[in-house]
Amino acid sequence: MAKVRGGPALIGGASCCGALGFMDRSHKVDIGGLLAGSRQLMVVNDEVPIEPFEGLVFPEPVRVELELRQADRMLVVEGSVDARVHGQCDGCLADVDLQLHVDVDERLDPAHGREVEPFGESNVLTGDRLDVADLAQQSVLTALPMGLRCSAECRGLCPACGANRNTGECSCPSAQI
Repeated sequence: MAKVRGGPALIGGASCCGALGFMDRSHKVDIGGLLAGSRQLMVVNDEVPIEPFEGLVFPEPVRVELELRQADRMLVVEGSVDARVHGQCDGCLADVDLQLHVDVDERLDPAHGREVEPFGESNVLTGDRLDVADLAQQSVLTALPMGLRCSAECRGLCPACGANRNTGECSCPSAQI
């Protein structure tokens, strides 16, 4: 859910407070008020499902906590994304669960959103909407390690017989290994 908070902005000598931004089922936040130059801070707290990616699954929705504000014609996005990742160890094929915390600190240019540059840095913006699900997915996928390991000391599988060398030695002669 998104909400606007912060002190009142003075416009023409009068004090006014911003309206609420709304998030629909697709996890898109209306940022039109922020982009119009209001001095608001929008807080986004959401849970976003992420699709499996190259053998990795996200068993629960990722937790997204963001603060949005406008500065110098840019959308400033700060906060964090927390995810649980499940996959197999690249060394021994054991199941691995990884807690991932990603700090988000982005400056997005609304003039170069998805319509203008579909693969650009601001591609999570479409018009006056921020796609929180896309931002969360991009943040998590870029923070993933190149390969999951059950531990830093993982000894992997025996290349000759396939035994897990973390659970004990196999009977293969060491010359074959």
